[in-house]
Amino acid sequence: MTAPVTLTRGARNGVERLSRDEAQALATIASRLDRRPRPSRDSATQKTRLIETIRALGCVQLDTISVVSRSHETVLWSRIGAYDPDLLRALYHPDALLTEYWAHAAAIIPIETFPHYRLTMERYREKYEGPDSWAARNTEVIARVHAAIREQGAMASRHFERPEGPRPEAWTWYGGKPARQALDHLWSRGDIMVTRRESGFQRVYDLTERVVPPELLKQRPAAAERARYFTATALRALGVATPRWVADYFRTWAQHHNTPRASRNELSALADEGLAIPIEVEGIAEPTWLDAALLPRLADLRAGRGKPTLTTLLSPFDNLVWHRGRDEALFDFHYRIEVYTPAPKRVYGYYSMPILHRGKLVGRLDPAVDRRNRLLTVRNLHLEPGVRPRESLAGAIAGALWDFAGFLGADEVLILKGEPAGFAELVSSALGQGTG
Repeated sequence: MTAPVTLTRGARNGVERLSRDEAQALATIASRLDRRPRPSRDSATQKTRLIETIRALGCVQLDTISVVSRSHETVLWSRIGAYDPDLLRALYHPDALLTEYWAHAAAIIPIETFPHYRLTMERYREKYEGPDSWAARNTEVIARVHAAIREQGAMASRHFERPEGPRPEAWTWYGGKPARQALDHLWSRGDIMVTRRESGFQRVYDLTERVVPPELLKQRPAAAERARYFTATALRALGVATPRWVADYFRTWAQHHNTPRASRNELSALADEGLAIPIEVEGIAEPTWLDAALLPRLADLRAGRGKPTLTTLLSPFDNLVWHRGRDEALFDFHYRIEVYTPAPKRVYGYYSMPILHRGKLVGRLDPAVDRRNRLLTVRNLHLEPGVRPRESLAGAIAGALWDFAGFLGADEVLILKGEPAGFAELVSSALGQGTG
């Protein structure tokens, strides 16, 4: 049985104090990145792990970039190991346990959380259906697309024809197809929802009332209930968080579902109820809170037990590294993706993936996969300043690479270059001793 934790009072203001190592470890544990469950090929077990992980995180961000695998697939692999992606698709349809919405940009959400986004849907309608809006100028297109889905059932963008005329420019967001924009509009305002994803990562939509169970459609959470959900869920997923980090966790592209001020008020309320613990962490100037559910894990850490053991790779859109300010303040990790950076100006690579090792962000690597030749190539491998290039670390990274290669269907891993000098060779040597 875990002994009660003894917290240390900060000298300045009476707030509980955690070391940087403790805060990093608890954040890793909260994000389910401390260790993996035992591998299983059982479909029911894999599906249970997938849905439990998504529920624990609250949402998993989607992204169209697919260099090695889809971002959401990588996020889940990082936590549970290899699984069958078809089982994730089955959780959409026929299981009806997942859908998508603007949770953290476009993201997968558990179906039961749908009611908490109703206010965002209503606000979207108010903001984007004014007299001079695209919606006001295209009411016929929107009505036609809505009616088609109502009458014909679930549909995707490919079911609608592009109007005659010049081909759109390559960068045109909706591909010159008003019906596609209408689908996005109807989805954002809540009239239709994503019922499944088809090959090629294409959304398939159906009427909301045919996707969301009736008992959830009836729910209209009050403002206080909604604020509690977004704050408590974000704190649970982050483990250690400031109000800004909590507010940023659930948002559309630009708008928080909960403001930082509302998040701070709700964190204080959670603290009054014993569900959050005000803490102080070296290097973090803002008021910070700990999820009280992590107190037993903190007790274990202080007793020398339960430290994170997992070494894995993270998607650039992983929940752990969403907030760049948090990356720097908590993990001393300056992270920017370089997808949109001109090639000559890139430092770490096009799709640089953070390397997580035992609760620390120790480096990053830039991968590419050749599925035809079953080859995973690491174009660049970098350790963070101050991280010692030990053989044990090289072996752990090699293990993570073999694991990732297996998930991607590759049976060879090649490292082209890395820093510091000689470390790429150490990892390559460890790869050669592996069982890929």
